[in-house]
Amino acid sequence: MLSIYYRTIKDKGLQRLPEVRVGAWVNVVSPQHEEIQFLTKIGISPDQIEDALDPDELPRIEKEDGNIYIIFNVPLRDNKRGLFSVPLSVIITPDIFVTLSKEKLDCVENTLVEESTYTTQKTKNLLRLCLKITESYEREIRRINKSIYAKRINLLRLHNKDIVNLVVLEEALNKFTTSIVALVGIFEKISSGKYVKIFERDQELTEDLIVDSRESLNMCQASIKNISNIRQAYSTVLTNELNKVMKFLTSLTIIVSIPTLITGIYGMNVALPLQKNAFAFVYISLITLFTSLVLVLIFYFKKWL
Repeated sequence: MLSIYYRTIKDKGLQRLPEVRVGAWVNVVSPQHEEIQFLTKIGISPDQIEDALDPDELPRIEKEDGNIYIIFNVPLRDNKRGLFSVPLSVIITPDIFVTLSKEKLDCVENTLVEESTYTTQKTKNLLRLCLKITESYEREIRRINKSIYAKRINLLRLHNKDIVNLVVLEEALNKFTTSIVALVGIFEKISSGKYVKIFERDQELTEDLIVDSRESLNMCQASIKNISNIRQAYSTVLTNELNKVMKFLTSLTIIVSIPTLITGIYGMNVALPLQKNAFAFVYISLITLFTSLVLVLIFYFKKWL
C-alpha cells in the first residue's frame, strides 16, 4: 500500500495526494511489484528497497546518489507472532520524505497524524520518528520487566512453560540490545550533521534521543541479567528440593530396613532367643517399634525428615 501525504505550515490538516510533489511524505507498507517500480522511478535504489524489506537487515545510515538511507529496527507485538522486530527504512531525497516497511507501524502512523507534523520539514519528521521508535523500545522493555518481576515474585511456583517464556523474552531482549546499540550509532551520526542538516533548535532533541536510547540499552541489559538470575535461582531451588527428597527417601529406607532385618532374622529356621516364649511376638514387635522410633527422632533432630 502506497500513500502520499502533504502539509505545509499554511495548511490546517494533512492532505492525501494522488501524485508525488516536492515536500510530500510517501509512506509505503508491504509494497507490491507496481509500488516497487514506482519507488525506483522516483530515484530510490532497488538494492535499498530490497534491504528495507529484508526482515534480518541490520540498522544503518548511509548516503547514496544524493539520497539518505536509514534503516531502523522497530519492535512490534502481534497476538499470533508475539514480540519481534521489523525493519523500517527512512529515505530522504532532495525533494521528498519516504518511509518503507513490510508491516504497518504505529510509530509512522502516530507521527503522521501529529498536529505539529509538516511533511515539508524532513529533518523534524526524521527526529520525531526517531523519538517514537525510542519510545516503542522503552514501552516494550518496561512491559517485559513487569513480566520478569511477576515471575521473580512467584519463583517457587514457576513451571516449565514459565521458563520457556523467560527464554523467549531473553532472546527478544538480546535482539533489542543489538538494535538499540545500532540505534545509538545512528543517532550520533544524525547529531553530527554529516547526513542531515541539524538546526540549532533541534540539537537538544538529538541529544535527548541519544540519552534515551542509552537508557533503554541499560534497561535491556539489566533485564537480561534479571532473567539469568531467575534461571539460576530456579535451578538452585530445584536442586535444593531434590536434595530434601533424597534425604527423606534415604531416611525412610533406613527406618523401614530395621523392622525388615529383625523380622528376617526371626524368620530363619534356627534356634533363636525367645523362640519358646509365648510373648515373643509382642517383645519383638516392641523392640522393632522402639528402634524405629529412635531412628525417627534422630533423623528428625538432624532435619533429615
